[in-house]
Amino acid sequence: MDVSFAYFMPMIVFLLVFIVIFALLAKTKVLGGNSFVHLFTSFLISVIFVASPALTDLTKLALPWVMVLIVVLISILLVVGFVKGNLDSITKNPAVTVAIIIAIIVIFLMSAINVFGPIIKPYLPTAISETGASPDLLQIKHVLFSPSTVGMIVLLIVAAIASWIITKK
Repeated sequence: MDVSFAYFMPMIVFLLVFIVIFALLAKTKVLGGNSFVHLFTSFLISVIFVASPALTDLTKLALPWVMVLIVVLISILLVVGFVKGNLDSITKNPAVTVAIIIAIIVIFLMSAINVFGPIIKPYLPTAISETGASPDLLQIKHVLFSPSTVGMIVLLIVAAIASWIITKK
């Protein structure tokens, strides 16, 4: 990254997080209809993002990939629009929305693994050496990542998805 651009990166991360959080709060009205509350909450979350070097690194790592995803999606939509003539059937399709959300989540998960990997590596089940880790945390890790626990969690997830699909109207 160019040195001169690196000086502006915290400000870019702040503005990006601020705008996204404010837009989400204003659109969903989770905290009510008060714009001041939305503005203040967005400002606090943005300050926390900029104050934490790990969160800034996460945003800096994920942002280019999200932008690539957006450019690819726009390109695909343009091509389909030229061929089909109407984008309403694609843009209004919930499966497309779910696929885009899943792609963005995968991008952020991969970025988080890259940023926080060295921190959590001693606690993962694939860690070769468990030296330097807290014995209590290692015991929790062994319980959480045991085959029976992972199987139970997968079974609960499958049951929740099946229940949701069955009860959906």
